[in-house]
Amino acid sequence: MGVLVLNLVLSLQIHAQEASTDSVAPPESAEQGLVFEQVSDEINNQERRWYGIMRVRTHSEQVVSVGIGGMLSKQSRHVDCTVGCSLSGWNFEVDTGLRGVQAGIGWGKLVGETGRTRRWVTAANFGWNVRAVALRTWGDNGLHPNEQTLVGVEAGFSIIRINISAGVLRSLYSGPGDQYSQDWVLTAGIGWGF
Repeated sequence: MGVLVLNLVLSLQIHAQEASTDSVAPPESAEQGLVFEQVSDEINNQERRWYGIMRVRTHSEQVVSVGIGGMLSKQSRHVDCTVGCSLSGWNFEVDTGLRGVQAGIGWGKLVGETGRTRRWVTAANFGWNVRAVALRTWGDNGLHPNEQTLVGVEAGFSIIRINISAGVLRSLYSGPGDQYSQDWVLTAGIGWGF
């Protein structure tokens, strides 16, 4: 009888220990589960958003230009860019200047903020982009002829709202006096924005 009571007490004790370990998870695994759930929510609840971008710059061919465009970025629905966020995706911009107009489309990354505008990047803290561009020139710009179309690639880098850009463009001109035209043109610009 004593052996039976001892076996009963031991089995109850074993069942009590198993029940307590099953019902109470260690704090580390509960925290890990919460983190896993939050990360999963961030990954699964994403949407595509458009953000407005702009820049003002001095440019080797356009002299002074103002650009406006947009950036398409995939982000979590919970992200708020009013104070700062990271954007990456396709972007386009059209720059109108004193001696030419340039349009470009490409890929880039940007860390910035929208402030109260919510969808307009008002501060480009850090970023880069590479764009395919087309530039139409006019006026006294140092090219021969002054009015021509150039196509190529431009890369830009922004840090603390200062934008530096450089490009390599090929002239499409094939009219009279084309022996005096430049086949390749290097461009450079510095300004404010992205």
